[in-house]
Amino acid sequence: MKKIIFLLIICFAFYINVNAQIKVDSTGSVAIANTPTAYDNIKLKVDLSTYSHNSLCNYALAVINTPCDASRYNFGIYGSSYLSSSQSYSQNYGIYGVAGNATNGYNYGVYGRLIGTNNGAGVFGAMYGRSVTNTGSNYAGYFNGCVGITDDLYVDGTIYEISDQKLKKNISSLTNNTFSKISQLNAVSFNFKTRAELKAEGIIPADTSSTIDVENENINRTHFGFIAQDVMQVFPELVIQRGDSILSVDYIGLIPLIIGTLNDQNTRINDLELQLAACCNSSNDKPDLKMGINENNNSSENTETPKTARLYQNTPNPFTTKTQIKCYIPDNVKTAQLNIYNMQGTQLKKHLINSIGVINVEISAYELTAGMYLYALIVDGKEIDVKRMILTD
Repeated sequence: MKKIIFLLIICFAFYINVNAQIKVDSTGSVAIANTPTAYDNIKLKVDLSTYSHNSLCNYALAVINTPCDASRYNFGIYGSSYLSSSQSYSQNYGIYGVAGNATNGYNYGVYGRLIGTNNGAGVFGAMYGRSVTNTGSNYAGYFNGCVGITDDLYVDGTIYEISDQKLKKNISSLTNNTFSKISQLNAVSFNFKTRAELKAEGIIPADTSSTIDVENENINRTHFGFIAQDVMQVFPELVIQRGDSILSVDYIGLIPLIIGTLNDQNTRINDLELQLAACCNSSNDKPDLKMGINENNNSSENTETPKTARLYQNTPNPFTTKTQIKCYIPDNVKTAQLNIYNMQGTQLKKHLINSIGVINVEISAYELTAGMYLYALIVDGKEIDVKRMILTD
């Protein structure tokens, strides 16, 4: 058997490069190269390229023994397919894997697994212009660059988009003018064209190989969304054009715009409610009411919470310099106060309210540190409502 393998290796070497040589050292390691050199930790090395591997240690076709010192790169399999100049008629694969007809669900063209105690990735990919990088955590797959997917993406978990403030700059609050643009977007329902239709229209190239072109199983499903060309007219920042001129929409980027629009609408609704409440409860013969003084001096106490007292969302929210908290205090209230708490429930500030009607309480950023807070309206010793506000750096 060993003789057969040895003969196959020799044939393989001559088939690839007639100038290649083969060397087998005393440990049984095999090297095939123009100038073969076998290493103890490499069982089979095939190196027929002109690329210099001096800075690399394990660049073998297969590594069986212990890798060399940790200061160098160590490869289980190293595949390279590189042309010195760009060609339009060739296809290069550094590593090409095919699998099939094993146990259902256990066929892997390429398999990568991370073991040990240190962070890394079972499969790592980098686009042109990017290199190896510290993954910072433990991943089955890690990609340093853009990732393209032509069909559906299934996620059995949660999708997180990095949004840490220390990675951002030029942060500014959105304006009402930005929110008003949302109404200009036209939502539509649609179906995607089949691959056969796209090929017939020249949108994607025709496949000349013998590979079966399987259609997406969800191709007939109805989708809801926007037309990228329409979105570009309103929010060009949310549209990107790929290298093949296909436009894509940043749907996640629409979420803060939609939430901001809802907050803007809520503010407008709150203002209208305040105006309506003030109008319905106004009277020319009402005396000024000072909180904490029962002008009627009745012995009976009103133990019911005033149903018309209201607390509204602060604006702007989030805020960086100052924000306004609106509330409405009806004329039958004895005492009222606006309290601010941290998320653990500890009271930080108390604002006594000594008038009736529409009240504006201004909160300045210097009064608090960046974070999320709760604020509550307390009327005659009872909680009317609690809302959240966010202060950013």
